[in-house]
Amino acid sequence: MPNAFWFRAALSACVFAVLLARVDAREASRAVASVDLRVWLTALAVDAAGRAVMIARWTVLLRAAGASVSVGAAARIFLTASFVGTALPAGGADVARAYALSRYPAQQGLAAASVVVDRVVGLAALLTLGATGFALGIADAHLPLARPVALGSLAAAVALLGTFGADRLAGLFLPAGLRRTTAGRWLVRVAGEMARYRSRHRVLAAVFGLSLLVQWLRIAAVFLLGTGLGLDVELGYYLVFMPIGLAAFMLPVSVAGLGLPQGVIVWLLQPIGVPDAQSFALSSLIVILGLLGTLPGLYLYLRARGSLT
Repeated sequence: MPNAFWFRAALSACVFAVLLARVDAREASRAVASVDLRVWLTALAVDAAGRAVMIARWTVLLRAAGASVSVGAAARIFLTASFVGTALPAGGADVARAYALSRYPAQQGLAAASVVVDRVVGLAALLTLGATGFALGIADAHLPLARPVALGSLAAAVALLGTFGADRLAGLFLPAGLRRTTAGRWLVRVAGEMARYRSRHRVLAAVFGLSLLVQWLRIAAVFLLGTGLGLDVELGYYLVFMPIGLAAFMLPVSVAGLGLPQGVIVWLLQPIGVPDAQSFALSSLIVILGLLGTLPGLYLYLRARGSLT
């Protein structure tokens, strides 16, 4: 784990350095500072709405599995873990959430599975949203890479949803020696817990629907920030291409979203002629918005530690 953290930190630092070397940092800074306060407030409100839906989505999963955790407790765990996760590699908030839930009686086995299912369905919905936008003609089909990006997104979404059969795959392909290791036992246990959701079609449909709403709100927030920067980019383009960029923020390839996810955003906006300084500014705004969204978790964290009275 420490080695993985330092690898991600080094990767984030290297990509961030490359980005700074190729963009005008002063121009990007001026662009970030130029965003109107009203745009910030609207984007924060959209982000807060998205987080509220995320909490509702996770609560649905917990209730479906028979977890004895109240909505308030789930919200506190989610928000606090979101703050703690800012100091960890991408995905660290999920680890913190699973750990916090596992401390509740009789929730140890459910903890990791509920978080994994939550993340898998959320990521699948994000990628499906991009493919759907292309299929409905919301974005110009002749845009560079539009078709391969949409088809790749759909294929990735299907593959993610296929992980609900991980228990069967583990039984068929996981070597017996690996099953006896700590990691192997954890994998088998989580796969078994995930299988509990496989037959809960209504629950999964509800969670998928909530996930689509969450991802739409996330893309809307990015569109607002891009508009605040003065980018002449239509919402349809964001809908098809931005799921790839937002997925990069969700994957464990960076620390606090810095580095590689920002590089992906810059790359996605190059085909339509957005200057690198402005696209880098947008990626920075996405990081800042994410950090601001964790402030309620900071308050809960400090209160739990007795730092606030």
